[in-house]
Amino acid sequence: MKASHEMSELFKIVLTSSITVLSGILVFVGGQLIAKFFIEPIHEQRRLIGEIAHSLIFYANLYSNPVLSKPERQNEAQKVLRRQACQLRERTHVIPWYKLWQSLRVVIKYNDIEEASSHIIGLSNSVQTTPQLTQEMIDLTINDHIPRHVKKIKELLCIKF
Repeated sequence: MKASHEMSELFKIVLTSSITVLSGILVFVGGQLIAKFFIEPIHEQRRLIGEIAHSLIFYANLYSNPVLSKPERQNEAQKVLRRQACQLRERTHVIPWYKLWQSLRVVIKYNDIEEASSHIIGLSNSVQTTPQLTQEMIDLTINDHIPRHVKKIKELLCIKF
């Protein structure tokens, strides 16, 4: 009888330990899945918005007066901004349940992301000048188009500087 009782106690200990280890593994795997599929994509989107803020500051001297900047620098700025506009849409599309996160205000509204991406492309297009542009077109770009694009990008992506 005593051996049976000890076996029963040993069985309880092994069962409890097994359940504890299995529960720990399930919690770990669940946490990793949540991090990989939800937290990381949201974090990547936010990191990119930070990079866009950096580009707005870094290339401000180019888009403030594109006529005086070197064509190589204009090309560089144009490529970087266009790539970031595309990446913004890409990083937004990989976030699962975007509407849920949007309603919880965890992420920026989807329409604002799309509009900001369009303005980044518009800014990218405005950075480069060509000899075919008239002075009137250049003035309109510098005094209207570029400031409007920058203002909307900052507003839509909640960038402050």
